[in-house]
Amino acid sequence: MKELTKTEKIINTLERKKTGYIPVIPSATTFALARSPHSPEDCKKDSRKFADAMVSARKEFNYDGLWAGLFQGVTSFMGGGLIDKHGKKSVSGNGTVRQPEDMKKLRPFHVDLCEALHHIMENIALLKKLEPAEPVLVIVDNPSMVAAALMDEENYYFNLIKNPAFIRDLTELVFDPLLLCVKKIIEAGADIIWLPLPSIGGTCISRQHYETFCMPYNKRFNEAIIAQGAHLIVHTCGNWNDRFDLVTTEGAHCLHVSQADLGELKKNYGKRVALMGQVPSISVMMLGDADLVLKTGIQDCLQGAENGGFILSADCGLPGKTPEENIRALVRAAREAEQLLSGKC
Repeated sequence: MKELTKTEKIINTLERKKTGYIPVIPSATTFALARSPHSPEDCKKDSRKFADAMVSARKEFNYDGLWAGLFQGVTSFMGGGLIDKHGKKSVSGNGTVRQPEDMKKLRPFHVDLCEALHHIMENIALLKKLEPAEPVLVIVDNPSMVAAALMDEENYYFNLIKNPAFIRDLTELVFDPLLLCVKKIIEAGADIIWLPLPSIGGTCISRQHYETFCMPYNKRFNEAIIAQGAHLIVHTCGNWNDRFDLVTTEGAHCLHVSQADLGELKKNYGKRVALMGQVPSISVMMLGDADLVLKTGIQDCLQGAENGGFILSADCGLPGKTPEENIRALVRAAREAEQLLSGKC
């Protein structure tokens, strides 16, 4: 039988198939940039420097996947230049839609003029050229996250109660521009779209508000991404234990979890979604020693990887000061777990 390529192994894992291989995909952008001879700011501006940093770190530590960056271009394009909640002209677009009438001030989105989009697409092209065997991942905010950023999260939460129509109108307004950008990102060669959802989990909003104001858009957005041929990972950042039954019906191939019981998730939802996680990025990956990383990583694999459908990772982004030996221990944990599972992963 022909040996699967790295990308094929990871795609099969996302589709909950056994490969005998446990992928290790830490969210390592900050870590990789910290190791570059160039400043993180220079790397983020220069696609060649950025791609070199991503590839160099991946090769040195032998983890899987290449991160092409974080796309928040809809927020910055539409809200950039407006006055934010501090009374200053915004670059990011965050906090510029304080009340419904502010939506009229938003700049109409034009895909050809979105520099952030074209920069991400250039990153993807370079990564594909440098390491064609590795899958490329792109981080994207979904419609609810973009609406929360434009409104400012505190204002978003306030209006969930006081003015629900405002939430719906703004989320609808950004939906199509955002989807257009994701389609372009996939056309450029992104294999996996990774959606972080820190602002709409159980740490921040109720299950009822999530189900009413976020879930319908999540389903539409996720289905549209998958229809374009990409694979989808949703990062349930924070505590989502009261709504895993909801998010597992939204169409994502995989949930990148934190603060969860992997064994319970595998038992309850393992036939529906793959799982990814969840070695603590601060207390274990950055502040712990290699033995603790190894022990925690093996435990996560044993809980999540049997019969396939599991990616070992930290529970969130890796800090730039994560010790090198801890990255190596994370990769070693997956290799040792494969042996313990006798390849049934």
